[in-house]
Amino acid sequence: MTVRFIAVTSLLVLQLSSPLAFGASADEPQPAAPQASAEAQKVLAYLKSIQGKKMLAGHHVMYGRLKERDLSYLVETTGKHPALIEFEGGIFARKYHEDYTSIQKQLVQDAIAYWQAGGLVAICWHWGNPLKPVNTYPNTKVKFDIEAALKEGTPEHEAMMKDLDVTAELLKELRDAHVPVLWRPLHEICGGWFWWSMQGQENAEKLWRFIHTYYAEHHRLNNLLWVYSFSHDMHTDWFPGLEYLDVVGVDIYREGQQGRRTNFDKMASIAGGRPVALSECDIIPDPDAMKEQGFLWSWFSTWHSRWMRKNDATKLKHIYHHELVLTRDELPDWK
Repeated sequence: MTVRFIAVTSLLVLQLSSPLAFGASADEPQPAAPQASAEAQKVLAYLKSIQGKKMLAGHHVMYGRLKERDLSYLVETTGKHPALIEFEGGIFARKYHEDYTSIQKQLVQDAIAYWQAGGLVAICWHWGNPLKPVNTYPNTKVKFDIEAALKEGTPEHEAMMKDLDVTAELLKELRDAHVPVLWRPLHEICGGWFWWSMQGQENAEKLWRFIHTYYAEHHRLNNLLWVYSFSHDMHTDWFPGLEYLDVVGVDIYREGQQGRRTNFDKMASIAGGRPVALSECDIIPDPDAMKEQGFLWSWFSTWHSRWMRKNDATKLKHIYHHELVLTRDELPDWK
């Protein structure tokens, strides 16, 4: 084998393993995580390459029986798996108790398995008030003093850092297994009903930037792609800066609003060319109607159980087999 052949072969391997192989240009925005993993770069480049052309089918699952029931229903109904599964990172249990840690372990195993099967992995975090000993959905709506939490030496800071560190260990297991994660903390950030938005825009933005920096610099979580999601009111002035995010999302449950071009345009106007997702929904918008309006979300993610079932079986099958919608079997080989 000649030296020239070795060089050409090496160059070809590098080109095929590069995010640019998925169609991204070198001058596009880079991942928000410093020194992003190769897998995270590939996923982000892929999302950009399908932007406006295809839409990923996604679904948010809980855990245990709820997860299995939802996914079994989708597969039985459509014959296909979602391209993207969003797992629930807010474990609803007594913090750090055996129940809490066992659910975390199962989440890690399920996420690794879905990635290895060719699917994309996202995690949303219903983060209960850090001072509460039990993480529950109601405790996401109990006020927590963000200003105090961002000051070292306070009980709020200690509690917040404990939660961040425990959750980081879960994300590290996925990092070490080479699983990229579409990471969606502080969702519906401008809504006002979760504790992270109860103290106004400035504190919410400070908290987002703090978490991003802490996870990137201290925990070196370079497998995360940061999904910044708005509530349906879409107060776009609540914005931490493009350098702190990779995807802009919006959660819409208002009937008829999921497939409106004006809602997409509002999100795209601040995204700086980044992917724009319908990060939560009940009703899935009609791909044909979106095509007529000249837009596609990068993905949709139906909420679990009864919210997903607002789409009847006929509609689900139509959408999962639509030429504009991608399912797990249609994704590239990430390896």
